[in-house]
Amino acid sequence: MTNSRSITIPIILIALIIGGAALHTMQPVLLPFVVALFLANIFRPVVGYLRHRHIPMGVALVVVMIIVGAFLVGVGAVAVSSVQSLLKAMPRYELRWNNTILPGLSHLLESAPQVIQDQVNTLKWSNLVQVSSIITMIYAGAGGFVNVLSGTALILLFMLFILGGHGLFEKKIRMAYPEHADNLADLIQRIDAKTEKYFQTVTVVNLASGIITAGILMVFGVDLALLWGLFTFLINFIPTIGSIIALVLPISVALLQFDGLGTPLAVACTLVPIQFLWSSVVTPRIMGYSLDLSPLLVLLSLIFWGWVWGPWGMIFSVPMTSMIKIALESVDATKPVAVLMSSGGTKKSGMH
Repeated sequence: MTNSRSITIPIILIALIIGGAALHTMQPVLLPFVVALFLANIFRPVVGYLRHRHIPMGVALVVVMIIVGAFLVGVGAVAVSSVQSLLKAMPRYELRWNNTILPGLSHLLESAPQVIQDQVNTLKWSNLVQVSSIITMIYAGAGGFVNVLSGTALILLFMLFILGGHGLFEKKIRMAYPEHADNLADLIQRIDAKTEKYFQTVTVVNLASGIITAGILMVFGVDLALLWGLFTFLINFIPTIGSIIALVLPISVALLQFDGLGTPLAVACTLVPIQFLWSSVVTPRIMGYSLDLSPLLVLLSLIFWGWVWGPWGMIFSVPMTSMIKIALESVDATKPVAVLMSSGGTKKSGMH
């Protein structure tokens, strides 16, 4: 028994490497469907509620599309307004950087080696940021907007089909594999329940974090407050590092915007505890108690899925890893691996 288990773990590792390489290659085909699958988990309660009220499925799906459309329109409005505000603020940022921040940095590094001081002296705003390059990037982004819309349309189409066919897949499994129907149905239900709970909880918490961040930045008068609130909402879907990135950009803008360090420090002292609460308390609680994943495994899965599917893979790293763990729990030969993946190794979920 021990020998079989010792053989199983290397086989699983080899399978993960081969499977990861295959998924990386098939990203253009599989990723839209995977994104749609997880988006369906977020909107499934809305469809379920409307269906419970005896509203036809077609109408329920239209309501979902209206919600998604309103969100996309809001994101577009914030993006356009933020670009306009950024271009207007660039001259102020340049003066602040060249006349205050860069001289202060040079003063701090007076005792540093000459090579470092020479590198700092080259960090003029004109060398770092060029308005022409920003405009070029904006036009390039606008040029690719049609591609983004086409990808989004495909994802939304997949999502509607998934929502419309929810529950039918389980019935088909029972008809196709009656001898294994109960085990397969239980596996699917557990995966659905875990991923649905994770994405719904994370979405609500991220939304609260984004609203609070935008509100705090508005109180202090930081530029692009709505953009940073939206950015915080989206980037916090990436575990661990998302909350760090959500802090760096608005605090950097505050440093460029305000004279003196008082307001930037106040912004930092307000935002840091919120993001710390998210990354060190809320997120581990969701992952530990809801998904039962080891914190080290969460970090490794972030690296693995980031390699497989880039930023989307980082967003889906936790639920995808949880799905693998649930599948491993359902097979006697791989249950020990599932125990190693768990947060404490003591939960009996799936180990009966």
